[in-house]
Amino acid sequence: MKLSSKLAMLLVISLLATILTMSFTFYIQSKEFYRDHLTKQLEHRLVAHAESIENHFVIDTILHVLKMEKEDTVNFLLFDEDLNPLVMAQPIDSDLIEVYHLWIEQIINTTALHPNIKQPITDYVSIREHPIQHIWSMKPIYVNERVKGYLFIDQDMREFETTKNNILQLVFIMSIIIFIIGLLFVLYLTRVLTKPLQMMGKATNQIAQGNFEYEIQPTANDEVGRLAQDIQQMSNQLKRYNNTRKEFLSHISHDLRTPLTYVKAYAALLKDREESDTLCKKQAEMIYKQAKNMEVLVNDLFELAKYEEGNIQLHKDVVNLYSWFHDLKLDFDLKLQQENIRLKLEIENNEWSAFFDKEKMKQVVKNLIENSIRYTPNGEIQVRIEKNEQMQHLEISIEDNGQGIPENELPLIWERFYRVDKSRTSKNGGSGLGLAIVKHIVELHGGTITVESKPGFGTIFTIVLPQGTEVKED
Repeated sequence: MKLSSKLAMLLVISLLATILTMSFTFYIQSKEFYRDHLTKQLEHRLVAHAESIENHFVIDTILHVLKMEKEDTVNFLLFDEDLNPLVMAQPIDSDLIEVYHLWIEQIINTTALHPNIKQPITDYVSIREHPIQHIWSMKPIYVNERVKGYLFIDQDMREFETTKNNILQLVFIMSIIIFIIGLLFVLYLTRVLTKPLQMMGKATNQIAQGNFEYEIQPTANDEVGRLAQDIQQMSNQLKRYNNTRKEFLSHISHDLRTPLTYVKAYAALLKDREESDTLCKKQAEMIYKQAKNMEVLVNDLFELAKYEEGNIQLHKDVVNLYSWFHDLKLDFDLKLQQENIRLKLEIENNEWSAFFDKEKMKQVVKNLIENSIRYTPNGEIQVRIEKNEQMQHLEISIEDNGQGIPENELPLIWERFYRVDKSRTSKNGGSGLGLAIVKHIVELHGGTITVESKPGFGTIFTIVLPQGTEVKED
């Protein structure tokens, strides 16, 4: 998952959780506050009415109290000590009165009542006839510490439910608005943050591939912008370093070739002179051998510099693969016999042809086979040449059963002067430039080269070259 998606998801989840928590808390707090307020108000009225009736237990006082509670949302009754309704503020259905009767009777049977208890008994009730929740409250009427009746009030909560629904609707609408605004802000924020990072990721990828010409577009003057400037500065420094290195390789290889030619030539003359003594001949032969090794190194440096500067031209032609490989194999016959190594070719059709620069590709395959010979004593090397059915690419693989390459070193073998065996030198190994040149040649053909290896089991180099319509079967 992309960083922008992760960041957006995290922020959206956090925003949603915050909105839901705040909305739920606000709704519950508002609901409880209004409900508690309504309950306390009801109980306060009931206590006040009970005290008035207890102080003046006469019909005028009772009627006055009933008149005060004559509302559409309130059922107000006074029961006698036997729970028979004495008076009521407005007409009430007999079935409902029976329900009130049962509720008060249940309280009397389960609760210890006493004249000193001033707090009424209150409950929240929902019955079938009244789906809206009601508040029922009851207060005994004491005269001379003797129960004379029971004052009962039934307050429906229609207003409360309406207010509750309005609050819920308001919270829902506000949550949607906040969520939409927050989502737009999150999308904008993730784009502002991740777009420069994606651009810098692309830039660093281009720099890693050697494209130091890639320019990073300027961003805002913040931490991300300063990071972009640092990457651009790094790219410029690497570009200068790369140009300097190429110039150094080109100059050093050119400057070394002339003196090496003189050293090798005079050493050859010295070792071939008949009047020279044995010691002089051995020393001259050593000078000549080392001069040849240095010449190979310088030639490789010079060739690598030309590849990196893009000064190499390919001369492609249609090549018969079977004949081309057997001409190439002649260069290794003596070495293969000396090292007791078998070299096998697997090709399905001896008439197959391919389109490439045969000298450059000969250099590639020779280099890979030389590496296999060097690391595969008394073993076997197998060269496999294949084409796909549509003949759109050619595949050449060189496989040995030698000592192999550690997995952590596989990406490094294409670097110049890199050797897997650090103890090897140009005396018993190559210059360390061969695989770098091989990679350049293959990529110059528009192909790819990969390597698979396991220590103790061997190594497989695989070259894939694109083939166009120029190739036809013989």
